Amino acid sequence: MMWSTIQSWFAPKPKISGDDEALIERLVDIAHPHIRLARNYQSRLVSYIGWAHAHATALATQLPDPIALTVENWRENRTLQLLFATPDRMSEIVGGDTELQTWFATWPLSDIAYVGLIADANEKTRYGMCEIDGQIRQDVPQKLLIFANHRIGIPAESPDALVQLGALRILDTVANQAQLAIAAIENKKKQIDDELINARTMLRMHGNTPSAAQTAQKERIKTLTTELQSIHEMLNPEAMCELLITELAATPDIVQLHIHSCNVDRMGVVDGEDSDNQIIELPELILQRETPIEKLILLVSVPRTLMQPPAKNTQFPDQAIF
Repeated sequence: MMWSTIQSWFAPKPKISGDDEALIERLVDIAHPHIRLARNYQSRLVSYIGWAHAHATALATQLPDPIALTVENWRENRTLQLLFATPDRMSEIVGGDTELQTWFATWPLSDIAYVGLIADANEKTRYGMCEIDGQIRQDVPQKLLIFANHRIGIPAESPDALVQLGALRILDTVANQAQLAIAAIENKKKQIDDELINARTMLRMHGNTPSAAQTAQKERIKTLTTELQSIHEMLNPEAMCELLITELAATPDIVQLHIHSCNVDRMGVVDGEDSDNQIIELPELILQRETPIEKLILLVSVPRTLMQPPAKNTQFPDQAIF
Protein backbone atom coordinates (compact mmCIF):
# COMPACT_ATOMS: atom_id res chain seq x y z
CA MET A 1 0.00 0.00 0.00
CA MET A 2 2.77 2.41 0.97
CA TRP A 3 4.80 1.49 -2.13
CA SER A 4 1.83 2.16 -4.45
CA THR A 5 1.31 5.53 -2.75
CA ILE A 6 4.97 6.46 -3.25
CA GLN A 7 4.77 5.39 -6.90
CA SER A 8 1.71 7.59 -7.41
CA TRP A 9 3.74 10.61 -6.26
CA PHE A 10 6.17 10.19 -9.14
CA ALA A 11 3.77 8.86 -11.79
CA PRO A 12 3.11 11.30 -14.66
CA LYS A 13 -0.17 13.12 -14.15
CA PRO A 14 -2.65 13.21 -17.04
CA LYS A 15 -2.76 16.46 -18.98
CA ILE A 16 -5.95 18.37 -18.32
CA SER A 17 -7.35 20.74 -20.94
CA GLY A 18 -8.68 24.15 -20.06
CA ASP A 19 -12.26 23.02 -20.76
CA ASP A 20 -11.87 19.95 -18.53
CA GLU A 21 -10.38 22.06 -15.76
CA ALA A 22 -13.25 24.55 -15.95
CA LEU A 23 -15.80 21.71 -15.80
CA ILE A 24 -14.02 20.10 -12.84
CA GLU A 25 -14.03 23.38 -10.91
CA ARG A 26 -17.69 23.98 -11.76
CA LEU A 27 -18.74 20.61 -10.32
CA VAL A 28 -16.44 20.85 -7.30
CA ASP A 29 -17.97 24.23 -6.44
CA ILE A 30 -21.39 22.58 -6.46
CA ALA A 31 -20.42 19.43 -4.53
CA HIS A 32 -18.16 21.03 -1.90
CA PRO A 33 -15.20 23.45 -2.29
CA HIS A 34 -13.18 21.51 0.31
CA ILE A 35 -12.70 18.79 -2.33
CA ARG A 36 -9.92 21.02 -3.65
CA LEU A 37 -7.90 20.09 -0.55
CA ALA A 38 -7.81 16.45 -1.68
CA ARG A 39 -4.56 15.17 -3.18
CA ASN A 40 -4.47 15.51 -7.00
CA TYR A 41 -8.24 16.03 -7.07
CA GLN A 42 -8.27 17.23 -10.69
CA SER A 43 -6.31 14.23 -11.95
CA ARG A 44 -8.59 11.86 -10.04
CA LEU A 45 -11.79 13.50 -11.29
CA VAL A 46 -10.96 14.21 -14.92
CA SER A 47 -11.61 10.73 -16.37
CA TYR A 48 -14.87 10.27 -14.43
CA ILE A 49 -16.12 13.71 -15.39
CA GLY A 50 -15.21 13.06 -19.03
CA TRP A 51 -17.14 9.78 -19.00
CA ALA A 52 -20.14 11.35 -17.22
CA HIS A 53 -20.10 14.31 -19.64
CA ALA A 54 -20.16 11.95 -22.63
CA HIS A 55 -23.17 10.12 -21.18
CA ALA A 56 -24.96 13.39 -20.35
CA THR A 57 -24.37 14.66 -23.89
CA ALA A 58 -25.71 11.41 -25.39
CA LEU A 59 -28.80 11.68 -23.17
CA ALA A 60 -29.42 15.33 -24.12
CA THR A 61 -29.04 14.41 -27.81
CA GLN A 62 -31.93 11.93 -27.50
CA LEU A 63 -34.41 14.72 -26.83
CA PRO A 64 -36.76 15.48 -29.76
CA ASP A 65 -35.91 18.44 -31.99
CA PRO A 66 -37.00 21.89 -30.79
CA ILE A 67 -40.65 22.84 -31.33
CA ALA A 68 -41.23 26.32 -32.75
CA LEU A 69 -43.49 28.37 -30.49
CA THR A 70 -45.61 30.04 -33.15
CA VAL A 71 -49.36 30.52 -33.53
CA GLU A 72 -49.33 28.30 -36.62
CA ASN A 73 -47.56 25.51 -34.75
CA TRP A 74 -49.92 25.83 -31.81
CA ARG A 75 -52.87 25.13 -34.13
CA GLU A 76 -51.23 21.92 -35.38
CA ASN A 77 -49.23 20.64 -32.40
CA ARG A 78 -51.27 18.83 -29.77
CA THR A 79 -48.50 19.10 -27.15
CA LEU A 80 -48.48 22.89 -27.45
CA GLN A 81 -52.27 22.96 -27.22
CA LEU A 82 -52.18 21.07 -23.94
CA LEU A 83 -49.25 23.05 -22.55
CA PHE A 84 -50.85 26.40 -23.41
CA ALA A 85 -54.62 26.73 -23.59
CA THR A 86 -54.31 29.56 -26.14
CA PRO A 87 -51.53 31.21 -28.17
CA ASP A 88 -51.93 34.26 -25.91
CA ARG A 89 -51.19 32.05 -22.91
CA MET A 90 -48.06 30.79 -24.68
CA SER A 91 -46.92 34.37 -25.20
CA GLU A 92 -47.75 35.23 -21.58
CA ILE A 93 -45.75 32.35 -20.06
CA VAL A 94 -42.76 32.23 -22.42
CA GLY A 95 -42.76 35.77 -23.79
CA GLY A 96 -42.94 37.21 -20.29
CA ASP A 97 -39.86 35.35 -19.03
CA THR A 98 -37.36 37.97 -17.82
CA GLU A 99 -34.27 35.87 -18.63
CA LEU A 100 -35.44 35.42 -22.22
CA GLN A 101 -36.18 39.13 -22.47
CA THR A 102 -32.67 39.89 -21.23
CA TRP A 103 -31.17 37.42 -23.71
CA PHE A 104 -32.92 39.02 -26.68
CA ALA A 105 -31.88 42.47 -25.46
CA THR A 106 -28.27 41.25 -25.22
CA TRP A 107 -28.35 39.68 -28.71
CA PRO A 108 -30.24 42.24 -30.84
CA LEU A 109 -29.36 40.48 -34.13
CA SER A 110 -30.78 37.10 -33.04
CA ASP A 111 -34.40 36.45 -33.98
CA ILE A 112 -34.68 33.01 -32.31
CA ALA A 113 -33.65 31.68 -28.92
CA TYR A 114 -33.55 27.98 -28.01
CA VAL A 115 -34.54 26.92 -24.51
CA GLY A 116 -35.64 23.92 -22.50
CA LEU A 117 -39.22 24.08 -21.27
CA ILE A 118 -39.87 22.09 -18.09
CA ALA A 119 -43.30 21.25 -16.68
CA ASP A 120 -45.05 18.75 -14.46
CA ALA A 121 -47.12 16.19 -16.39
CA ASN A 122 -49.83 14.43 -14.41
CA GLU A 123 -52.70 12.12 -15.24
CA LYS A 124 -55.82 12.70 -13.17
CA THR A 125 -59.09 10.80 -13.18
CA ARG A 126 -62.35 12.64 -13.67
CA TYR A 127 -65.89 11.63 -14.53
CA GLY A 128 -66.99 12.84 -17.93
CA MET A 129 -69.69 12.42 -20.53
CA CYS A 130 -69.57 9.61 -23.09
CA GLU A 131 -71.94 7.72 -25.36
CA ILE A 132 -72.18 4.02 -24.43
CA ASP A 133 -74.55 1.65 -26.31
CA GLY A 134 -76.49 4.58 -27.70
CA GLN A 135 -76.94 6.26 -24.32
CA ILE A 136 -75.25 9.39 -23.00
CA ARG A 137 -73.64 8.78 -19.62
CA GLN A 138 -72.05 11.45 -17.44
CA ASP A 139 -70.32 9.19 -14.94
CA VAL A 140 -67.68 7.64 -17.20
CA PRO A 141 -64.17 7.69 -15.61
CA GLN A 142 -61.62 9.41 -17.87
CA LYS A 143 -57.89 10.00 -17.60
CA LEU A 144 -56.97 13.64 -18.07
CA LEU A 145 -53.45 14.77 -18.98
CA ILE A 146 -52.57 18.02 -17.20
CA PHE A 147 -49.43 20.16 -17.49
CA ALA A 148 -48.52 22.59 -14.72
CA ASN A 149 -45.61 24.57 -13.21
CA HIS A 150 -44.04 25.69 -16.49
CA ARG A 151 -40.42 26.81 -16.17
CA ILE A 152 -38.08 28.22 -18.79
CA GLY A 153 -34.43 27.17 -18.89
CA ILE A 154 -31.31 29.10 -19.87
CA PRO A 155 -31.44 30.39 -23.49
CA ALA A 156 -28.97 29.26 -26.15
CA GLU A 157 -28.24 30.53 -29.64
CA SER A 158 -28.63 27.21 -31.48
CA PRO A 159 -29.97 23.66 -31.01
CA ASP A 160 -26.41 22.32 -30.67
CA ALA A 161 -25.58 24.90 -28.01
CA LEU A 162 -28.79 23.96 -26.19
CA VAL A 163 -27.78 20.28 -26.16
CA GLN A 164 -24.37 21.20 -24.73
CA LEU A 165 -26.03 23.36 -22.11
CA GLY A 166 -28.41 20.51 -21.27
CA ALA A 167 -25.47 18.15 -20.74
CA LEU A 168 -23.92 20.64 -18.32
CA ARG A 169 -27.18 20.92 -16.38
CA ILE A 170 -27.29 17.12 -16.07
CA LEU A 171 -23.77 17.12 -14.63
CA ASP A 172 -24.78 19.94 -12.28
CA THR A 173 -27.61 17.70 -11.06
CA VAL A 174 -25.19 14.82 -10.43
CA ALA A 175 -22.81 17.09 -8.51
CA ASN A 176 -25.78 18.37 -6.52
CA GLN A 177 -26.47 14.79 -5.40
CA ALA A 178 -22.95 14.72 -3.94
CA GLN A 179 -23.64 18.08 -2.27
CA LEU A 180 -26.84 16.73 -0.72
CA ALA A 181 -25.01 13.64 0.57
CA ILE A 182 -22.25 15.79 2.10
CA ALA A 183 -24.83 18.15 3.62
CA ALA A 184 -26.56 15.14 5.23
CA ILE A 185 -23.25 14.08 6.78
CA GLU A 186 -22.64 17.63 8.05
CA ASN A 187 -26.11 17.70 9.59
CA LYS A 188 -25.40 14.35 11.26
CA LYS A 189 -22.15 15.81 12.67
CA LYS A 190 -24.04 18.79 14.12
CA GLN A 191 -26.60 16.45 15.66
CA ILE A 192 -23.87 14.33 17.32
CA ASP A 193 -22.07 17.49 18.52
CA ASP A 194 -25.27 18.64 20.21
CA GLU A 195 -25.83 15.20 21.78
CA LEU A 196 -22.24 15.17 23.07
CA ILE A 197 -22.72 18.57 24.73
CA ASN A 198 -25.89 17.28 26.31
CA ALA A 199 -24.25 14.05 27.50
CA ARG A 200 -21.27 15.87 29.05
CA THR A 201 -23.59 18.33 30.77
CA MET A 202 -25.63 15.46 32.20
CA LEU A 203 -22.41 13.74 33.39
CA ARG A 204 -21.31 16.86 35.27
CA MET A 205 -24.74 17.10 36.89
CA HIS A 206 -24.35 13.59 38.32
CA GLY A 207 -21.22 14.71 40.21
CA ASN A 208 -18.25 12.53 41.11
CA THR A 209 -20.17 9.86 42.99
CA PRO A 210 -20.25 6.63 40.94
CA SER A 211 -23.77 5.69 39.88
CA ALA A 212 -25.63 3.79 37.19
CA ALA A 213 -26.70 7.08 35.57
CA GLN A 214 -23.09 8.28 35.52
CA THR A 215 -21.94 5.02 33.90
CA ALA A 216 -24.72 5.28 31.30
CA GLN A 217 -23.65 8.80 30.36
CA LYS A 218 -20.00 7.74 30.04
CA GLU A 219 -21.02 4.92 27.71
CA ARG A 220 -23.16 7.34 25.73
CA ILE A 221 -20.23 9.77 25.41
CA LYS A 222 -17.94 6.94 24.27
CA THR A 223 -20.43 5.79 21.62
CA LEU A 224 -21.04 9.33 20.36
CA THR A 225 -17.31 10.06 20.23
CA THR A 226 -16.76 6.96 18.08
CA GLU A 227 -19.59 8.02 15.76
CA LEU A 228 -18.18 11.54 15.55
CA GLN A 229 -14.78 10.19 14.55
CA SER A 230 -16.39 8.25 11.72
CA ILE A 231 -18.23 11.38 10.62
CA HIS A 232 -14.97 13.37 10.59
CA GLU A 233 -13.43 10.73 8.34
CA MET A 234 -16.38 10.99 5.95
CA LEU A 235 -15.94 14.79 5.80
CA ASN A 236 -12.24 14.45 5.00
CA PRO A 237 -11.50 16.08 1.58
CA GLU A 238 -10.21 12.73 0.29
CA ALA A 239 -13.49 11.03 1.23
CA MET A 240 -15.58 13.85 -0.27
CA CYS A 241 -13.61 13.57 -3.51
CA GLU A 242 -14.35 9.84 -3.62
CA LEU A 243 -18.02 10.56 -2.94
CA LEU A 244 -18.15 12.89 -5.97
CA ILE A 245 -16.41 10.21 -8.05
CA THR A 246 -19.04 7.68 -6.94
CA GLU A 247 -21.88 10.00 -8.00
CA LEU A 248 -20.23 10.71 -11.38
CA ALA A 249 -19.79 6.98 -11.99
CA ALA A 250 -23.51 6.52 -11.28
CA THR A 251 -24.65 9.22 -13.74
CA PRO A 252 -26.67 6.78 -15.94
CA ASP A 253 -28.57 5.63 -12.85
CA ILE A 254 -29.10 9.09 -11.35
CA VAL A 255 -30.57 10.86 -14.40
CA GLN A 256 -32.58 8.97 -17.00
CA LEU A 257 -34.69 9.95 -19.98
CA HIS A 258 -37.94 8.18 -20.81
CA ILE A 259 -39.96 9.05 -23.91
CA HIS A 260 -43.43 7.55 -23.94
CA SER A 261 -46.35 7.98 -26.32
CA CYS A 262 -49.77 9.21 -25.26
CA ASN A 263 -53.02 9.14 -27.27
CA VAL A 264 -54.88 12.30 -26.28
CA ASP A 265 -57.57 14.65 -27.57
CA ARG A 266 -57.61 18.46 -27.55
CA MET A 267 -59.18 18.53 -24.07
CA GLY A 268 -56.44 16.30 -22.64
CA VAL A 269 -58.52 13.12 -22.35
CA VAL A 270 -56.22 10.09 -22.66
CA ASP A 271 -57.30 7.12 -24.82
CA GLY A 272 -60.75 8.60 -25.36
CA GLU A 273 -63.05 7.84 -28.28
CA ASP A 274 -62.91 11.32 -29.80
CA SER A 275 -61.99 11.44 -33.48
CA ASP A 276 -59.72 14.38 -32.63
CA ASN A 277 -57.20 12.13 -30.85
CA GLN A 278 -53.50 12.50 -31.61
CA ILE A 279 -50.48 10.53 -30.44
CA ILE A 280 -47.88 12.75 -28.80
CA GLU A 281 -44.44 11.96 -27.41
CA LEU A 282 -43.67 13.04 -23.86
CA PRO A 283 -39.94 13.17 -22.97
CA GLU A 284 -39.50 12.97 -19.20
CA LEU A 285 -36.29 13.37 -17.24
CA ILE A 286 -36.27 11.19 -14.15
CA LEU A 287 -34.04 12.01 -11.19
CA GLN A 288 -33.63 8.86 -9.13
CA ARG A 289 -34.06 9.59 -5.44
CA GLU A 290 -35.87 7.81 -2.65
CA THR A 291 -38.96 9.34 -4.26
CA PRO A 292 -38.09 9.81 -7.97
CA ILE A 293 -38.64 13.25 -9.49
CA GLU A 294 -40.14 13.24 -12.99
CA LYS A 295 -40.28 16.34 -15.19
CA LEU A 296 -41.53 16.83 -18.72
CA ILE A 297 -38.80 18.49 -20.79
CA LEU A 298 -39.25 19.93 -24.26
CA LEU A 299 -36.76 21.79 -26.41
CA VAL A 300 -38.44 24.81 -27.97
CA SER A 301 -37.42 27.64 -30.28
CA VAL A 302 -38.74 31.04 -29.27
CA PRO A 303 -39.11 33.75 -31.95
CA ARG A 304 -38.43 37.32 -30.93
CA THR A 305 -41.98 38.19 -32.04
CA LEU A 306 -43.38 36.08 -29.19
CA MET A 307 -41.71 38.23 -26.55
CA GLN A 308 -43.66 40.75 -24.54
CA PRO A 309 -42.29 44.15 -23.48
CA PRO A 310 -40.54 43.95 -20.10
CA ALA A 311 -42.90 44.78 -17.25
CA LYS A 312 -42.29 48.14 -15.64
CA ASN A 313 -42.24 48.37 -11.88
CA THR A 314 -44.97 50.66 -10.68
CA GLN A 315 -43.61 52.90 -7.95
CA PHE A 316 -44.83 56.00 -6.21
CA PRO A 317 -42.99 59.17 -7.30
CA ASP A 318 -40.61 60.83 -4.88
CA GLN A 319 -43.00 63.74 -4.53
CA ALA A 320 -46.70 64.02 -5.13
CA ILE A 321 -47.86 66.29 -7.94
CA PHE A 322 -51.30 67.85 -7.65
